[in-house]
Amino acid sequence: MYRSATAYIILFAAVGAYAPFLQQYYQSLGIPLWEIGLLAAFTSTMALSAAPVWGAIHDHVPASRLLIPLAASIATVGAIGLALAGATPWLALAAATWAIGMSGTSPMMDVRVLSIVGANRARYGWIRACGSASFIVVAPIVGLLVDRGGMSAMFWVMIPAIALAGVAAITLPPRLDSVRPPSLRKAPGTVLRHRPIALFLIGSTAAWTAISFQNSFFSIYLRSLGAPSSEVGWTWAIAATMEIPVMFLFPWLARRFGIERLLVAGAAIVFLREIANVAFTSPELLLACSLVQGAGYALMLIGGITFVSLQAPKGTAATAQGILSGVTASLAAILGAGVGGQLAGLLTIRGLYVVAACLGALAVAMIAVAVLPVSRLRSLPAAADASPPSRAP
Repeated sequence: MYRSATAYIILFAAVGAYAPFLQQYYQSLGIPLWEIGLLAAFTSTMALSAAPVWGAIHDHVPASRLLIPLAASIATVGAIGLALAGATPWLALAAATWAIGMSGTSPMMDVRVLSIVGANRARYGWIRACGSASFIVVAPIVGLLVDRGGMSAMFWVMIPAIALAGVAAITLPPRLDSVRPPSLRKAPGTVLRHRPIALFLIGSTAAWTAISFQNSFFSIYLRSLGAPSSEVGWTWAIAATMEIPVMFLFPWLARRFGIERLLVAGAAIVFLREIANVAFTSPELLLACSLVQGAGYALMLIGGITFVSLQAPKGTAATAQGILSGVTASLAAILGAGVGGQLAGLLTIRGLYVVAACLGALAVAMIAVAVLPVSRLRSLPAAADASPPSRAP
């Protein structure tokens, strides 16, 4: 457990270094908003294509300790390229390389840790909370570094953290799956034909696209409202603060309410945050509202990973997580950054946030339709077992 927590702490130190500041870095290179959106959409397309491939390979060699370090090494090379390329055509190649590597690092680590916790999948939240704690600490520190050393200072933390995360992953116990997986070519189709997962992915796409509409331009939006980079870092860190208690409490909450209900609640909380981004223009108020986002984000993230791990067909655990990661971190980013960049150019960022709130409301309904029937079906056997035996007259 401690080795798993350490790997997440290092990995999310890297996330805390780039997530709040990467779009600002692109902007500091003189790249306009619409091109930033296209660049983010392009790199997300690379990640969307790569994530299921990483997962399918991991399902075929589950005992390998080298796949996560390999993915982290590719991401490190791409991150170095981002730091050195500047506003040249090489920037797109570097961003794509970084995205391909990162698309394998996180979901494969998720599957490895889910294998460690075994049948009690909800305990994954305890370990993942360590990553959120790391994000909370690192994001404001990188904000201070950026204020003093310029936008490129984010790479002082980002590059070594990605490399060290790959090294830390070597210490994790290997997966010892005994089930023969489908072929590399058939594995993604096997997952997508599984109805509960397919319906959930549709709702998740809507929910995470709305989140991507918000996050892709949130740092730029805060700066336009007069917030310094240090405050931008604090806003992202505060958003992650509520993730930690929710992740620690997730096993108890899951037993009390069910994973599916927690997923719907998480989507509803995030929807409230999206309304707040439309209603308020004060950086201080937006910073305070970030607390709400953290709770909803944690429920959706841990709930989604756990739901998919429980529903994945035999032998497709890593493939299913790779597809989920492709939806939450890549497809949603393609739509959020690509389409969102165009909408921001036409409607302003605040106008984009109105669209995000409408999509978030739709996502709540779609996720409810996708997952609540699964909860009801699972409760039927338990109800039957609890009923008293019938007595003959």
